[in-house]
Amino acid sequence: MLQRFFPVKWALKLFISGLIILLLVPALLFVHPGNLVKASGGGGGCNSSPSTSMYPTIASPGTTITVSGDCYPTNTTVKVFFQTPSNGVVTVVTDPQFGSFLTQLTIPSTYVQGTRYYVHVNSTTFSVKMLFTFTRPSLSLFGSGYDGGSLTFGSLVLVNGSGFAANETVDLVWNDSVSGMMKAGIAGTDSSGNLNTSLNMPSFPFGSQLQLVATGRISGVTASALAHETPAIIPNPASGTIGITVTLNGGSFGGNEGVKILFQGTLMAHAYTNAKGFFTTSFIVPSTAKIGFGYNDILASGKTSGVAANATFSVKPNLSISPNTGPSGTLITVKGGHFTPSGSVEILWVFSNGGGSGGSGGNTLFLTRAQASAHGTFTVTVSAPGGLIPGQIYYVQAIDDQTGGSNQVKFHAQ
Repeated sequence: MLQRFFPVKWALKLFISGLIILLLVPALLFVHPGNLVKASGGGGGCNSSPSTSMYPTIASPGTTITVSGDCYPTNTTVKVFFQTPSNGVVTVVTDPQFGSFLTQLTIPSTYVQGTRYYVHVNSTTFSVKMLFTFTRPSLSLFGSGYDGGSLTFGSLVLVNGSGFAANETVDLVWNDSVSGMMKAGIAGTDSSGNLNTSLNMPSFPFGSQLQLVATGRISGVTASALAHETPAIIPNPASGTIGITVTLNGGSFGGNEGVKILFQGTLMAHAYTNAKGFFTTSFIVPSTAKIGFGYNDILASGKTSGVAANATFSVKPNLSISPNTGPSGTLITVKGGHFTPSGSVEILWVFSNGGGSGGSGGNTLFLTRAQASAHGTFTVTVSAPGGLIPGQIYYVQAIDDQTGGSNQVKFHAQ
């Protein structure tokens, strides 16, 4: 029948040969399906040469990185080490199905800056090295104030650093261009070699070049940050009645200079700084002081440097009660002094259990209103509210309507 279509013998032979080839190719593919996709030396399913990777490629000394590989021969021993085998070799065996591996490698805690470092991955058939970079040491300072920038005497400064060894102790030292080195403290790093701590700003002479230097005890890594300190004064207490003694500390003024202290515009004291621009002095709140809160009630100015700093202070009017203990309904005599002459005064009962500290912020109850005399004094009688809890502390508060100045005293319920 085939001779009818192929009258020439050579055409018939050519047709039969082609038919045989078409029948044999699928059979070969079925018998050896893996030979077409398996790369030389690779695990099952791989169609490429072995490959390696690590994460991260930049890290601090003493930290741990991850090293992985794919498409290695299955069940093959792989050795991983940092720079030289003397740093320690991690041995792993590739996966029996895919020829992959995953391992952790700890980076040495010390290194020499300027040296190129590599992570080596070696097997009997494939070796490679990957460039590793140590985190560049850095140090930053941030003020804790609302502006987040200014470093002020007596304030808290936030210190952030990176590139140190993992879990090491770091020494912090102030370096002042005028007075030299001064220990600032110590801090510890986390598992990533990062440093986060806080310091109280000491006093340094105004205008000096200042930096904070951090040095790791294990790694020997050193980083520094420039700082600019502004002067400040700190009163203790920050509020009080007339006649109270206020201690005043100041810093970052000129070294060894005189400082003039004014309270509400009146000269109160003279102080003298040490070589680091620090001083301490005290004064008594005068009888002429105005009650209420003042943003710049206290002012200190350096005679030589010309720098100045101010501080807030709240002058409280005088207040007393009698008796200061008793049950609900107790008649209490309230006396006040140094209120606004001939001004109005609001008398409140403060329930301290309603919140706040020292009575402030608690729920209040209006008791009465008093009228101050021409000398700023008053006397009024009120009754302790009902429902007082025995043993609880309450407060009687008087507020000067004109200035907002106030004071409060304790009442112990029985």
